[in-house]
Amino acid sequence: MDIQLLETFLVVCEEHNLSRAAVRLFRTQPAITRQIQALEAALGFRLLERTPRGVHPTPQGEQLRTRGARILSELRGLKDIGAEGEGPSGELPIACSDNVACHFLAPILGRYTLACPRVQIRLVSGVTPVIANLVERGVCELGFVLLPLRNPQLELRPVLHYRDVAVFPSRRAPKGILEVAVKNLCERPLVLLTKETATRRAFDEMVQAKGFQPRHLLEVGSIAVQKAMVRAGVGAGILPDYTLEKRDGLASLPIQGARTHTLASCHLKAKNLSLAARQLMQLLGMDRK
Repeated sequence: MDIQLLETFLVVCEEHNLSRAAVRLFRTQPAITRQIQALEAALGFRLLERTPRGVHPTPQGEQLRTRGARILSELRGLKDIGAEGEGPSGELPIACSDNVACHFLAPILGRYTLACPRVQIRLVSGVTPVIANLVERGVCELGFVLLPLRNPQLELRPVLHYRDVAVFPSRRAPKGILEVAVKNLCERPLVLLTKETATRRAFDEMVQAKGFQPRHLLEVGSIAVQKAMVRAGVGAGILPDYTLEKRDGLASLPIQGARTHTLASCHLKAKNLSLAARQLMQLLGMDRK
């Protein structure tokens, strides 16, 4: 089997769209279609089918996707042989949320690219269940997930402990208190992330447990937008403490009863990490051969 055909198939499966796969692979859509057809001819069965939600693998295609991702991962690992002197090379696919990528991983990856210039990092965005699935199937070698997570196939290692905090415009923060009560927050206009985020779910659970209802709520899709709205005086916000920076111009207070969250790295237990992945784990303080 032509390995390039397998790589093309896996990218189409990730993108669920031939045009996006073509852009990512720097090829034309007809070229992608021909490669998929060639792979189907070599194997003797259909691999993809069109649905209202895009292009998806057939049952046989799903089996190829799972096994093919692991095969390619092992093949990429062959580049590590004799590479210790020159440093790692190849692609390192990492799955994480946009917030983790922006506020936790970015400075680490900045140092990583200086130390490992021959490695091409590829970030795949998702929430914890999706990230765990990507790593389990071998689509991504490393992932960053929120605990608790139960998956016997994955090794989980805590990398960050944090709490959600309330944020206010610097001149409008409550005075004379060390932490803010959930009731007081609900009496204010709030700017919150969408319900799919862990931060929002944790806040909703606290509110429901105490029987409160926010007075006024604006939902936004990113922390950057949330910070801008809080600075403008639209309302108070709830943010993970690690996402705050001095340049934000915001004041923060702990929230009464807010629990500690744990971010963890994850990878397959059954597979040795590539040299590129081990180098990143070393930067995170958890190198393992």
